[in-house]
Parts: sequence; structure tokens; C-alpha cells
Amino acid sequence: MKFLPFLFEKREDEHPALNGLRAFSIFLVILFHMGIIFKSDDPRIIWFLQNLRTGVDLFFMLSGFLIYGGLLNEYKRTSKLDLKSFYLKRTLRIMPAYYFCILINYIQAKSAYKLLDKIPTPTQAEIVAHQKLGITLSNTWGDVLYISNYFKERLFQFGWSLSVEEQFYLIVPSLCLFLLFKVKENVRRTILVILFFIPLIIRVVYHFIGIDRILVEVHTETRFDFLILGMLIAELTRWKPEFFQKSTYKTGLLFSVGLLAVLIFTFQLKRTGANSIFIFTLFQLGYGLLFTITLVEGSFWNKIFSLSVFRPVARTSYTMYLWHDPFIGLAIFTLFGKNFSPQTSIWAFLLIGIYATALIFLLCIPIFYAIERPFLALKDFLIRRLKSKKEINI
Repeated sequence: MKFLPFLFEKREDEHPALNGLRAFSIFLVILFHMGIIFKSDDPRIIWFLQNLRTGVDLFFMLSGFLIYGGLLNEYKRTSKLDLKSFYLKRTLRIMPAYYFCILINYIQAKSAYKLLDKIPTPTQAEIVAHQKLGITLSNTWGDVLYISNYFKERLFQFGWSLSVEEQFYLIVPSLCLFLLFKVKENVRRTILVILFFIPLIIRVVYHFIGIDRILVEVHTETRFDFLILGMLIAELTRWKPEFFQKSTYKTGLLFSVGLLAVLIFTFQLKRTGANSIFIFTLFQLGYGLLFTITLVEGSFWNKIFSLSVFRPVARTSYTMYLWHDPFIGLAIFTLFGKNFSPQTSIWAFLLIGIYATALIFLLCIPIFYAIERPFLALKDFLIRRLKSKKEINI
């Protein structure tokens, strides 16, 4: 794989197993957005498909763990945080690819709006589509400012999760610098536990005052507990490092039974009533167990998710998230042409999902190298320069 070294090379500064979790996350996201091609009379299967959206929750946990873990390490090493370097890294890692995607979505939406505008006698459906596009285009500023999760009609439909993460990136360094890293470790962890339960309380309040469930799914104040959970796991790895150094049969079995029992049960829940409040908590328990045991060296889950096959998928997962929607349609077309009919076998659906993920990965490689890779190289160059200047000043 010499022609694609960046995607396949092993790095010493990363957790190999987290590549597997990241690849698994994007697979769940793709499966969820493929759910439209599946039909079943069994409601449990339909609820299972709807709960595949939790791939995004795993992404949140990964961000919380990695970002906060990096800040913890830096502060322990230097007793300060280099906010300039932090925001430079985040900006060049995320924004170029995101804004390119937003630009393409804007051009497509604007073109469709103009076409509908020219129809002399539009149907009712065309009138509704025209109005919806008008609202979407007027809300573009929300996508640009990473607050699209507070708009029902947004330009990039899947951008809500990126807005949540970007808001996290803006807040957490200052939270660490001025509060979390200024107090004792036990106090810091207590604060994080309190923060973890705040979204649950807000979800309960929103449920009883009748806030739309769809809004609860995407608002930052109801979803940041997955990010905090990642932060808590980062704390756990520093509080009990010996636990993560070697797996035991008993520990592996206990965690495996626990996470499978919780996730199998939770994936079959319908997101209505009280379930719409506490289903997040159950997934946090299941994914929290999975995430934790995956970090334990030598555990079954650590070995599985550390497989090198996941590495390139993990490194292109951001590109795949940005572009998977149109490529899903292409994947289905390459399999079935114009003769496609909704699937009724869950196993056939999963196989189609694996094929779609593989195709999306391949199609996203050139996009990654054209859009993301140059800015990642620029990021590394600028960070090296900043470090060199600091060393000279010292």
C-alpha cells in the first residue's frame, strides 16, 4: 500500500483499537441512513434500524475521550494548555472539508430552488419543496457557524452532530483551563459526573413540557453526555491505569456479557414515551462498557478492533460521514440498477451495508487526498513551526 501510506501506516501516538471503534461507528451511521431500503412486519427490526443512529454517539464518545485525554496529557506535562495550537489543529482538521461540503450542498440546493422557481404551474408537492428549500437556504448561516443543530431545516442534514462536536471543541479547553484543571482530581471527576447527568435531567424536563423528540435528538444540551462519558473514560484510564494494562478472562467475560445484554436489549427499544428519555442512558451503559473493555490490552474486543483493516476506514471516516449520503444511492444502484425493491431479509440488508461501506470508503479516498490531506499536512507543518519557535524562545 505504498501509494496510500497515510491511510495505512501504523502510528505510535494512537490507540489502535479506537480505529476499530471509529470504523464501527461510521458503519452504523451508513446502515442507519440505508434504513429506507428495508421493510419488515416485525417492529423490533424497525426499531433496531432506527437505533443504528447511535453510531454518532460513539463518535461523540471518541471525541470526548481523545480531545480531553490530549488536554489532560498536555497539562500534566507542561502545567498549561496551548490554546493556539489546539484551535489550529481543530480548524485545519475539520473546517476545510466541512466548508467544501457545505459549498457543494449550497450549490445543489440553490440550483434546485431556481429550477422549481421556473415551473409555471407547480404541483402542491413542488410548492412545498420550493418553500422548504427557501427556508433551508435562508438557514445556511447556521451551517456556517456550526449551530445547525438548532435549525429543523438545515443545508447539510447530517451536520447537526458536527455542530455539537464543534461547540464542544470551543468550550472544553476553556472549561479545563479555568475550572477542571484548577481543582483536585477527585473534585474534577465529581464535576464531570455532575455534568454527565445534566442532559438526562433536561431530557426529562423537555419530555414533560412537550418538546419535540426530534429536537431532543440533536440539541447540544440534551446530547453532550456522550462527550462527557468519553471524558470520564479518559479519567478512568489515568485513575486506574493497571486495569487497562492486561485483560483477565473474568474481566473480559463480565464486560462482554454486560455490554451484549445491554445493547441487544436497548437496540430493540422504540423511541417513544419514557424510552425516548432513558434510551440514551442505556446506550451510554452499553457503549461505555464496550469502549472501556476495548481499551484493555489483550482483551477480545481490543484484539478485534485493533485489526489493521479498520485503520484506513477510521482515517477516512470524517470524509465518509460528509459524503456517504449520495454514495449510498450509488451503491444501491450498482447492485440493483433501476430494479431495486426494499429488502425483507435483515442479513441481506447487512451484507448490502458492508458493500456500501466498502464502496463509500473507496470513493472517499480521492476526496480525502484532494480536500483533507493537504490541510492535514499544513497543520503538521504549522505545529512544527510553533514548537520550533517555542524551543528557540526557551
